[in-house]
Amino acid sequence: MGPQSPATGKDAARQHFRAARLAMAPEERAKASAGLRQQVEGWLLPGSDRPGLIAAYLSVDPEPGTLDLLASLAGSGYEVVVPICESAYQLSWCSWSAGVELRRSPRAPVLEPVGERRHFTGLLTGGRSVSLLLVPALAVDRSGSRLGQGGGYYDRFLAQLRAVDPAVPTLGYVYDHELLPAGTLAATPLDMPLAGAFTPSACHRLETRRDAV
Repeated sequence: MGPQSPATGKDAARQHFRAARLAMAPEERAKASAGLRQQVEGWLLPGSDRPGLIAAYLSVDPEPGTLDLLASLAGSGYEVVVPICESAYQLSWCSWSAGVELRRSPRAPVLEPVGERRHFTGLLTGGRSVSLLLVPALAVDRSGSRLGQGGGYYDRFLAQLRAVDPAVPTLGYVYDHELLPAGTLAATPLDMPLAGAFTPSACHRLETRRDAV
């Protein structure tokens, strides 16, 4: 897949990567999700004497699965929070644990936990550290550009986060074929770059666009 212009390329790119995910066999997706879990655990757990907070998300097929990963991290002592889609394309955050009650979002095709909704800055009180912000994506390129689902929730949130705590590690979570060469994905000033990406085979440090940092 070659570089695309912002005006004409993103919708076509989304269709391309959604179709590729749907074409994957369930066994292939499950194997990839297990590999992704291993990569995240390997990145986090060696330094987890004082587990912090993980901001992640609840996956929906055919996305790479996150539920086993989140259960593992919660079992290792991390506090796990996941996003709630609010009005005006904003995100709030709610604690997640295995067995928590879930309801379908009225704003997006995702499930959300029932519980207290917090602004992200409310998670940073008392010296609490965010060990990882796991970001959903349809694809990520090696210059840090991310292709999302098109709602704009995460780009708005990442812009706000940069002003509050730019040191929070922001990493995408994608299948191997969704990590693309630098410059493949079109980017605008509103698109917030990622610092890295997990794939089933590795954790990748990305060369974030200089004009976006």
